[in-house]
Amino acid sequence: MRKTAPINIKSKVTAIRWVLFFSFMIMLVKFSAWYFSKSGAILSDALESLINIATSFFALYSLFYASKLKDADHPYGHGKIEYLAVGFEGALIFGTGMYIIINAVQHFFIPHELQNIDLGIILTIVSTIGMWWMSRFLKRKGDENNSAILKADGQHFKADAITSGGLIIGLVAYKFTGWDWIDPTLAILLALHIMGSGIKLLREAINHLLDKADMETIENITNSLQQYREDSWIDIHNLRLQKFGHYLHVDCHLTLPYYYPLDIVHEHTKKLEHVLNLDVENHVEVFVHTDPCMEIPCNICSVKDCPVRRMPQVSQIKWTSENLMLNKKHQLTDKTVTS
Repeated sequence: MRKTAPINIKSKVTAIRWVLFFSFMIMLVKFSAWYFSKSGAILSDALESLINIATSFFALYSLFYASKLKDADHPYGHGKIEYLAVGFEGALIFGTGMYIIINAVQHFFIPHELQNIDLGIILTIVSTIGMWWMSRFLKRKGDENNSAILKADGQHFKADAITSGGLIIGLVAYKFTGWDWIDPTLAILLALHIMGSGIKLLREAINHLLDKADMETIENITNSLQQYREDSWIDIHNLRLQKFGHYLHVDCHLTLPYYYPLDIVHEHTKKLEHVLNLDVENHVEVFVHTDPCMEIPCNICSVKDCPVRRMPQVSQIKWTSENLMLNKKHQLTDKTVTS
């Protein structure tokens, strides 16, 4: 994997500022469409723009906070506030969906005729194009900066654009049929879609805050370790990973020859940290617990010219995500994957 460019907090902040500007402009367009059409479905769409603005302000604050250096109270840094921002956004989106459904149900019992439907459709098309463009912009910036909050905002704008596309279809159908039930039905369908997006963001935030294993990143780390492994790295196990914004914290146990002096052991731990920072997108901080090789059978050891070898090397165990995460030193078995 090719390593991305260094994380630039200014790039993140600039992206959020653009989000705020365009969110405000899109909100004006949507509320104008509602003002002229009196459509409950368009009002539902407009209310979500308010959520975009509120969450963007919180995201901007979270980026500044996450960029603060480690201190005595936060030894792992402040990066996890980005996931809190994602959860905040998801909760607001879910709450907005609930409000939209309550409002739409009332319109079933008190129907009203829509006005200036053509103007409402045109303005909704304009806002949809703007949201789709913003979703692409935020996805690109989120990937460049490996930012959870920018990616979440990009997903939100994409979902908003898709629901607005469905809204346009429904408004066109109302224009040609005049059926009163179309508008509140559309509002409810849009609300359900919005709530689904909110639940997805909440689940993502909770998983990150609870340090759920990120198997994709662990797989990337495994590939780097396997590719750049040194002969002296007899074994690596008990690999664990935590994410703090754009920082990764990796713990692992590294088995080295027991007769290595402390300066050589330190040199190999620094090499390990360097390897993990070659191909992984985040900045990686590594805490290594070193083990002596006394309990490791010589038959998996690749150390050349070992002065204390008791038996020849039979094979080398291939490191995988599964066996690196186990809190158990590796041994040859009938099922061991070897190379």
